[in-house]
Amino acid sequence: MRPFTREWIAEARAIGGISVSVTLTMFAQLVISAVETVIVARLGIAVMAGVTLALSTYLLIFLFALGVVTAVTPIAAEARGRGDEESVRLAGQHALWVGLTFSLPGAALLLLGSVLLLRHHGSPEAKAAADYLVGAAWGLPAWVCYVAVRSFAVAAGRVRVTTAIMIAAVPLHAALTWWLAFGGLGLPPLGAVGAGLAYSLVAVLAWGLLFIIIRRSPADAFSRSLSAPVTWDRRRYQEIVRLGLPFAFRIVLREGVLPVAAFIVAPFGPCAVATHAVAGRIVDLLGVFSFGFSDAANARVGIGIGAGQFRQVRSAGWIAVQLSAGVSLSIVAMMLAAPVQVASWFLGTGNPSGVAATVAVLPVAACILFLESMQSAIGGALSGMRDARGPLVISIAGSWVIGLPAGFLLAHMIAMPVLGLWIGLLMGACATTALYVIRLQRRLWRLREHGGTPR
Repeated sequence: MRPFTREWIAEARAIGGISVSVTLTMFAQLVISAVETVIVARLGIAVMAGVTLALSTYLLIFLFALGVVTAVTPIAAEARGRGDEESVRLAGQHALWVGLTFSLPGAALLLLGSVLLLRHHGSPEAKAAADYLVGAAWGLPAWVCYVAVRSFAVAAGRVRVTTAIMIAAVPLHAALTWWLAFGGLGLPPLGAVGAGLAYSLVAVLAWGLLFIIIRRSPADAFSRSLSAPVTWDRRRYQEIVRLGLPFAFRIVLREGVLPVAAFIVAPFGPCAVATHAVAGRIVDLLGVFSFGFSDAANARVGIGIGAGQFRQVRSAGWIAVQLSAGVSLSIVAMMLAAPVQVASWFLGTGNPSGVAATVAVLPVAACILFLESMQSAIGGALSGMRDARGPLVISIAGSWVIGLPAGFLLAHMIAMPVLGLWIGLLMGACATTALYVIRLQRRLWRLREHGGTPR
């Protein structure tokens, strides 16, 4: 489809509407994490280190459960494309069952981890980590089920509801974290436990806001999925789990690349680790918009498949890639236009050597940001076609078979280890993007051959 035709603009608007809402949700989540870090830092270095350790464990379990429940998006989107509102409603309900299945054991693991930390480690950092997990573990099921509803809302066309809730949660979380951590109004200071409890309470309160909004909403598949009598269908439950498990492994493996890469540069000293951390943080923060295009492509492709409209499937996939690439190019241009300022925002002006090292890595990081934005959009389109295993294999090959080994070798071969590592990661990103493009085109050809039905 040629750009800027009437049909192209209509599809771009549909994708952009979903993308903006999802991106705002992701930014709100980042703000919540940033505010928590700022408040916890006031409790002392040991507490902050412990909470950081606890969050690493928490996020690993959360991301896995998140990956499974996101499988509801293509399933519900297909049903919506067919005009089958009952299947849309049942998909939403069973996403919640799946969320509880994976999050309740995860919460139990976090509580067990807190007990083991207290029993076998006596350091202040370990105690802070255990305290935070005691408070935060209870909210894990609520957060996972919230993501299930958000993923379902994307397919049902009601994503603004969950976006509004997450934006409202930002000031609420900040106030609760400060109050519970430092005390006040008759409550004693709870420290790291209070910070964890605030995170859990916000999840519960978010559900309260969700039901208030739903009660004021018109009756549709989205509202009835949460208010109608509870339904159980083993086949629908298994459908989400089978599709979601490869999604979960792909997310965990993708998010694990940069932490593992940190161990590669660790022997080169703290400056190298800091440079790597800042470059990774820049890519994570500036690349958050790509999640919006991924979810949009996922939903729009699924709707097209359900409706049997191959032209919409093809248009939704490639237009999402074009829009994601265009936005990322704008961000990359701003990064490269003022690299010193970008590095100084993260490191400050009192660390000139760190700023210089980060500036050297930024062009490579910018290229990775561009490629990952394309990967996200293509991955969303493939997810909409229920293609889970192929992207998982490609991600393993690109990041873990090519990127990390190449980065390890280059880090030990050139004078700037961090630059060498990131060049290796760029090689992996190039391979991954090329394979993703080939995969998407082949799936589209196959879809056309079978009359719009994925095989």
